[in-house]
Amino acid sequence: MFNIAYRISKEGIKEDILDEIAEFFDVDACSIVSVKDLDITYIASSSFFRKHDIDLDKLYKSSKDENPLFSKTIKDGLYVTNDYQNDKNASEIWKKTGLKSVCFLKFDVEFNGVIALENFERDREFLSEDVEKLKFLSTFIANTLEGVLFRELIKDKINLLDIDYIDSDSKEDIKKWLKEQLKNILKSAHSKAVSFVFPKYNIYSFLSNSNRDDFVLFKKTKQANEMLTYKMYKQKLMGPCVFVYDFVGDKLPCLSRVKVNLGINNILVVPIYEKGELLSIIGYGYVSEYKFSLYDVMLTTMIAKKLTRYIESTKEFSKLKNIITKSEEDIINSFILTIEMRDVYTKGHSQRVAYYARKIAEMLELNKNLTEQIYIAGLLHDIGKISIPDSVLMKSSKLSNVEYEMIKYHSLLSYEIVSQFRSLDDLKSIAKMVRQHHEKCDGSGYPDGLLCKNISLGARILAIADVFDALTTSRPYRDVFTPEDAIRIMRGETDHFDCRIFEKSVDILLKNYNEATVIGKSSLIPQAFDDYKKKFSDVDCFTGLLKRRAILKHIDKLLQINAPFKLYLVDIKSMDLINIRYGREFGDELLVKTAEALSELGDFGAVSISRFGGDSFMFIVPYSSANNNLGKIDAYLAKLNDILKFKFKNEELFPDNLEFTIVKTDYSEGISANELVFIARRYKKASSV
Repeated sequence: MFNIAYRISKEGIKEDILDEIAEFFDVDACSIVSVKDLDITYIASSSFFRKHDIDLDKLYKSSKDENPLFSKTIKDGLYVTNDYQNDKNASEIWKKTGLKSVCFLKFDVEFNGVIALENFERDREFLSEDVEKLKFLSTFIANTLEGVLFRELIKDKINLLDIDYIDSDSKEDIKKWLKEQLKNILKSAHSKAVSFVFPKYNIYSFLSNSNRDDFVLFKKTKQANEMLTYKMYKQKLMGPCVFVYDFVGDKLPCLSRVKVNLGINNILVVPIYEKGELLSIIGYGYVSEYKFSLYDVMLTTMIAKKLTRYIESTKEFSKLKNIITKSEEDIINSFILTIEMRDVYTKGHSQRVAYYARKIAEMLELNKNLTEQIYIAGLLHDIGKISIPDSVLMKSSKLSNVEYEMIKYHSLLSYEIVSQFRSLDDLKSIAKMVRQHHEKCDGSGYPDGLLCKNISLGARILAIADVFDALTTSRPYRDVFTPEDAIRIMRGETDHFDCRIFEKSVDILLKNYNEATVIGKSSLIPQAFDDYKKKFSDVDCFTGLLKRRAILKHIDKLLQINAPFKLYLVDIKSMDLINIRYGREFGDELLVKTAEALSELGDFGAVSISRFGGDSFMFIVPYSSANNNLGKIDAYLAKLNDILKFKFKNEELFPDNLEFTIVKTDYSEGISANELVFIARRYKKASSV
């Protein structure tokens, strides 16, 4: 089993590996399916289906409307039947294949995917130990599948960024154009319906894949007032919101209507903000219950932002043409401002890169027009980072493969955005430089893997300026390098840069370093925003408590000054079982309520109250002979069950057997934060025996 797990991690999901899984579990076949609203987004299978001429893709699509067994797996996480032919949830279409027994297991991740073990030749009784082994392997498969799905998803979504301009300013043509954009979004999101409102320009629209009740309005009517997206706009929705419940009989007629007319049970609503102003709201409706992942929210937001920005970039919606309503300088500055507001660690980076690039271009005696193009490309080269989540953009540790894929797309996204600046002269040349600034001369760069001869001159100059500034400024994951050390490091990257240009640029970079530093300090972002941004980066968005790294940093500081404290660990026992028995919605609420309860310990002197893991929390209690609140805190924690029960609105649904593991360790027991955490976990393990 460990060899299979290793192969999955190394080679990915392949037919022969699925054959090996089937052989390990002594079944005829193994298959993996990922769906969105029961529409297949990915499918892979062992060789059994191919050898027996069974079209698995067609089989799933044909049975999706009468396959409750698969739907129950998505909802409950596991479904096992040892007698498929007589199972009440069996599909008639699948019965005809001769399927006798099957084990469906949902991946424990934020997308709907299932791994199935199937037996056709004979009955196979699946035992609990089979399920446990399958769960072990599913973790490795899910990690690989997540990367595959993300790559396919972003390739699909990237096409939606290429919005065509319209040549007409008639309302009918504009209405037709908007419907076409929403239709593309609908298809890409795999949703049943999409709703988009942009009240600033009196746009209220709804589109479904059944073309029922579709409309595009250019004034606020009663129909517009009743839209869920417009109601969320009036409520100033701050972040993505999901509606999941029985809409029939709901007080909001719009919810009842989409339930009755379209069968929609699940809605994702995403607000679009720019510079703190709520501009538009987009909503997606689904038939089946669906857990929206980070990627769903990020990519749908990115698409909606593009549509919103396109509309907003004109003075009047009724005159949508190739018109930029602000000066080029204002537009460029607004984008730089947006980037810096999201990533304060690269404050001033775009201005410095543009400055270095211009100096290099002047040293090479390029013509004035090309030099100015390179300068503008330097200002705009990173604007695609607008679409990268904060959790990735400001991550202090090593990026995962999926996170790195997300980062790599910023140059392509920058290119797509710059391509829309119709007011910029030499648009194609500037956009090309922006797209290629992460290409390397040996062909190992991205996004296109170009060799040096195929990389534009401007992009080769930007690459040198970009890397030099990145090395000589601080990052969350490393300390700053001196200009001389940066040059030494870059000289070691012989396959990265155009060596001829680089060697000519060395003196220019060193000579202009101090001046560039001054330019960076004159950035548009106030210092107060830097402080707030860094503070919020340490907050767990789900619970509102601090993140793990914040408490570890605080512990190390206290140890350095030898200040006495106790470190508490509070862990919810059997969280996986709670999620299975009571549902993930209850489990999520339990985590939030536990965080609320622990936050109240601040009244007794607890500090750095943090979410340390999925279902564990930690906090510090400083103490002294004159001030000791440990007794009060222990008494509070002893009543944690009753406190949480009171916080739940429906106490009858609160499990009687809810238990916590609560341990504490003294500062004197370790010499570092990590060691104290290790000791606390050891105490936890001992208390659970």
